[in-house]
Amino acid sequence: MIITFAEDTIDRDIVFCFVDNTWQYSSGWTKQLIINQSDYTITNLVAKGYTVLQGLSEDLLLKEAAKNFKHAVVFTTGTEFINGYSFFDRVKNLIKEDYFIAGHVLDRNEAYYELHHQCYVINLLTYKDLSYPAIGKQELGSQHQQIIPLRSNENYHDDYTPVWIKKGIELKTYNHKCHGWHILSLAFSLDLSVYVFDNEFRVNKKHYYPENQKEFLNHSSWLYQRERFCSLDFVHKENTDWSNTNNNLTDIEQVVTPASGTWWREHIKTPCYVVFYDYNQSSLDYWKQNAPIIKDVTYKFIKVDLLCDSINIIEHLDVNKSTLINLSNIFAYEGTTFLTSLEKRLYQENNLLNNIKENMPAAWISFSSRSSTGFIGCNNFSKAIDIDMYSIEDLKKPSWHMNGDWND
Repeated sequence: MIITFAEDTIDRDIVFCFVDNTWQYSSGWTKQLIINQSDYTITNLVAKGYTVLQGLSEDLLLKEAAKNFKHAVVFTTGTEFINGYSFFDRVKNLIKEDYFIAGHVLDRNEAYYELHHQCYVINLLTYKDLSYPAIGKQELGSQHQQIIPLRSNENYHDDYTPVWIKKGIELKTYNHKCHGWHILSLAFSLDLSVYVFDNEFRVNKKHYYPENQKEFLNHSSWLYQRERFCSLDFVHKENTDWSNTNNNLTDIEQVVTPASGTWWREHIKTPCYVVFYDYNQSSLDYWKQNAPIIKDVTYKFIKVDLLCDSINIIEHLDVNKSTLINLSNIFAYEGTTFLTSLEKRLYQENNLLNNIKENMPAAWISFSSRSSTGFIGCNNFSKAIDIDMYSIEDLKKPSWHMNGDWND
């Protein structure tokens, strides 16, 4: 089964093929954390304008992708894309070049070279011309002969990560087949370009190796460090997402916004109240000191975690004023989604929206991304009375939720 996640797809050349490997994980806790992260990754990709094809078989995903797209980024659960648009910009540059496959190509010594499953990019036009070849699954103890690829003496790290690799001439008997053995051997036999991911690719994505519990415990420390950094230290001095707000909305007397940037200035009239809220005290402290001095603008600062707290933010507002409430990506934020399930994020979002609908039905609400973005078509900007709300049963299910944890 292949599930398609897409809303207003912007990129018509590149598709993301998301392979579910959660069935391989030995720890239930590891699986839940990776599911949380994977749900967010769908939201992140769709919000950036990409179509996501999701399923259990990369070969089936690629055949489906080749029907409508020219290039595919294939990746597995346990991989996420970090640092904003940096990874995506690198992919856009890659597809301008003459390449067939780009990824982590590993020298496994007595096993034939591996195309690591965490992430690779493939030219679907060439793949289609080659009649949809299989990628090649790992087969331990499968002795076979292959031409030894030529490789660089330099490595990105250790001794098995060559900087470049290309067609060789000498035959060797290998004892095992690793993931991607077939597509790599085919590429080398036809002298097609195989690129090894450079540092621009490597530093802008993260893989947590959940198939190996010891490795996951090591790599997941980065996730906990990010969660702590975002909640305690990181300060958004500028707006890092976008506003869906109508630019003609100029009669706002009260703005409610995360402690991040000053996009709201173009929408207000004076006098005006600006209510900064955040779960990060450092962000609130920064904006207390650096909020722009504007005549007849009064500021208020509220520490609140909308994902956890039961605080009624309406109590801090003037319900009679024309109000714009910016909810940004609060319910789909990379700093918090790892430890918070989509179901919980959606629950908290609905509680807040119901509260606003009941007390301030005429208030304008703006999201840059919602908890359910990617899983159902969302209206991100609307008056509170008109904004759509969803239950977990309304959302399209990825394969890792097919086991009944979301009720039908």
